[in-house]
Amino acid sequence: MPSPHLPLRPDRWLAALLALFLGGPAQAASAVLIWPINPAIEADQPATALWLENRGKQPVTLQVRVLGWSQADFQDVYRNQQAVIPSPPFVKVEPGRRQLVRLIRQGGQPSTPEDAYRVLIDEVPDGGAGQTQRSPGLALQFQMRYSVPLFVSADGVWTQPRSDVERDPADATRPKLAWRLVEEQGKRYLQVRNEGSVHARLSHVRWEGNGRSLALLDGLLGYVLPGRQMRWPLPPGLLPDAGMTLKLQLADNDAPISVPGY
Repeated sequence: MPSPHLPLRPDRWLAALLALFLGGPAQAASAVLIWPINPAIEADQPATALWLENRGKQPVTLQVRVLGWSQADFQDVYRNQQAVIPSPPFVKVEPGRRQLVRLIRQGGQPSTPEDAYRVLIDEVPDGGAGQTQRSPGLALQFQMRYSVPLFVSADGVWTQPRSDVERDPADATRPKLAWRLVEEQGKRYLQVRNEGSVHARLSHVRWEGNGRSLALLDGLLGYVLPGRQMRWPLPPGLLPDAGMTLKLQLADNDAPISVPGY
């Protein structure tokens, strides 16, 4: 994997690699805990905080990067960018300690209602950060990778509560979703499109109706960015009846919503 001083490999290669890590918890087999898991930078905020905590018994060295995130052909696509940068980009966290990393917006507001990014936190071997600083051409050998979504919004756009601002949840900016079943090369997929101006986080996805309930996934299924569509394979034998309603949650603590077909 290249150092932050070198160009990344082609987006498709990177997307395939990141697919192993996206959508999982922010705490994996390692002892690193990351929060919040849904950071955001709103129009009146120059930055947001990301905390990295070491719950293990050994020090950990972490590299933090921010990639631009888009979607095309039902795939996530990533790119290098400088609109949002981490500070500091390398941290060493001692056992039982936590470290603040600021995700800083550079320049003005996004030209669209919402820009999407992925924050990558890579655990590197001892000395990895120093090796990169001394020899930019030397690739790091990562031990563990974490991926956290980051959304930067324009004026008047918000999707989650803030402790310093009084808000009515009914006024939040919402995605506009629709779904259909498609079949390609003998496989069935749930295809979801988002015609809204902000992302959709899909979790606890199921069909209900006709006295039945069919669960596709009880946890996080994935994201659909504004103006995009994504698809997910159906398990063998899972086929909703005609007239069943797709229901899902946009946040884990939200009530389920019904999504129309198209």
